[in-house]
Parts: sequence; C-alpha cells; structure tokens
Amino acid sequence: MKPMAYDRHKYSGELYKFVREAIGDTSELKYYYVGNISVTAGLSLTGKMTIKTEEPVTTGSLIKNIRDADGNLILDDQTWQVAASEPVLNAFNTIESYRLRVYKFQGEI
Repeated sequence: MKPMAYDRHKYSGELYKFVREAIGDTSELKYYYVGNISVTAGLSLTGKMTIKTEEPVTTGSLIKNIRDADGNLILDDQTWQVAASEPVLNAFNTIESYRLRVYKFQGEI
C-alpha cells in the first residue's frame, strides 16, 4: 500500500518527448506528443517552478498547456522543459512520486 495513496494531482498537462534526427552532418530535435500527464505545480524555496508527477519523465521533455480541473490554462500558453528529475521517497524507501525541476522552453515544438 502506498502511504500517500490519497494524494491527488490538481492539474494536467501535455507531455512531449523528443527524438534526435540526423540529417547529413547536422542533427535536429523533433518533439512529439505522448499524452496527458497529471501534475502538481508549485514553486521551490528559491522561487523556481517545480512539478510533481506520478510517472518518471526524461530530462529534455516538454510539458505544455497545464490546465486545472475545469480545463482552464493556469499559466497562459507556456511550455516548460524538464531540466532535472528526482524521485521522492517515502518512509519505507520506495518511490512515491517524482519531482521535476523545469524552465521555460525557448524554441518550437
């Protein structure tokens, strides 16, 4: 049993993963839509955006269109890139969730 089984995520967002395509001598990152992801968004002690989720997300992935339960955008039309992902352990040393450190994405999807 998970000790935090009652914990709910307040928001949902669109998850985009990337693939690197080699074209001759250059390579290009292409992002593709994976699906919706349940998240809890907040700020760290230093004022940076952090996101908590149930599933692991790879570094470099994008989270876009974070919405509340009514479907309203909470942060306008902003895209966030995952800079770091770390597991959150409970008292029994099992992974309860994942904490993501994210930054605003500058680029095109």
